[in-house]
Amino acid sequence: RNNMNYDQGFRTFIEIEGQDYWSQGLGDDTRADWRHEADRYAPRTITRATQWLEKHHPENFFLYIDMWDPHEPWNAPPYYTKLYMKDYDGEIVNPPYSYWQDVENMSEDDIHKAHACYCGEITMVDTWVGQFLRLIENMGLMDNTAIIFTSDHGFYFGEHGGLFGKMMSLKSKKIPSKFRSVHKWIRSPLWEETISCPLIISIPNTDPGVQEGLTSAIDLMPTVLDLMSVEIPPIVEGHSLVPMLKDKDLKGREFVISTQPFSNAKTTIRSVDGQQRESAGSDTTITTNEWSLLYSIEPGQSWLYHLPSDSKQQKNVINEHTTIAQDLHQKLVKFMKETNLSHELLEPRLELRLDSTTELPEPWKNRLEGH
Repeated sequence: RNNMNYDQGFRTFIEIEGQDYWSQGLGDDTRADWRHEADRYAPRTITRATQWLEKHHPENFFLYIDMWDPHEPWNAPPYYTKLYMKDYDGEIVNPPYSYWQDVENMSEDDIHKAHACYCGEITMVDTWVGQFLRLIENMGLMDNTAIIFTSDHGFYFGEHGGLFGKMMSLKSKKIPSKFRSVHKWIRSPLWEETISCPLIISIPNTDPGVQEGLTSAIDLMPTVLDLMSVEIPPIVEGHSLVPMLKDKDLKGREFVISTQPFSNAKTTIRSVDGQQRESAGSDTTITTNEWSLLYSIEPGQSWLYHLPSDSKQQKNVINEHTTIAQDLHQKLVKFMKETNLSHELLEPRLELRLDSTTELPEPWKNRLEGH
């Protein structure tokens, strides 16, 4: 898909086409043949995975399923959305990747409607994942199969001053209601709503429970290798989570790094949808069990939050806790050096520039409390 080489390393690769029907300039609407719930992408994906498993379940196998949903547009059958908005009228509200207040004819009611559609889509996905898990159980595979469920990111539905999207794109002050920019990303801070993701792991002969420790997406690959008794190459930066699954007293990571692909301002990056976009520079968040530092190379634009007392990240306390912010930044610097980040990307990020007199730029000015 989009020449991203998603198929490399797999013996079988099946793509469910048409997810990007809503993109500008694509022509035919691939939803034209939809008649039933089963015509949508999550059901079609699970159906193909079911067919594959019916054939291969007697063998040793590794099956990776990318659902696409609940990616926008959130177009589950209306009966799912009505679980969360009884008077839902069928309208699909697409995110403008901006503050909703800057979009013509968009209101807070639209955000509530979009969120109901999002919840409906998640419920549809949950339904079909549940069917697949029942198939695994019916095949007698639960006693010898490891199952991992996770996601890649969350979404903003009006948080932090009115954000509606997962990144911010450059637009004029008032945006036409149907417009979605694809040309340039501006700074997109990574708050908890986008970087805190579900991670559910089931392995045979292990008691259920909840582990509070921090984990990172880079831990998934070595975890899979460990479960299959395959040696983890020394170059791998993640850590297997199997010891934590078997010993609930073990703690997670001291900190985790969440970041967009590192880029400097005015560089062109290729996004996952194949589009070339100009970047205003990537954002990075360093998270511990207690603190969250949203780091920016711009002076006065890094924000620190104390998570136990401010889980919604409403009050920036970086000026009151500069030592903690500096310590978190040094963890980032150490991480970047250990992972051999190129000099041109590393050099601008070696300093945490604290300048409390710097005024917030648009679009955050007068929108973020406590900054």
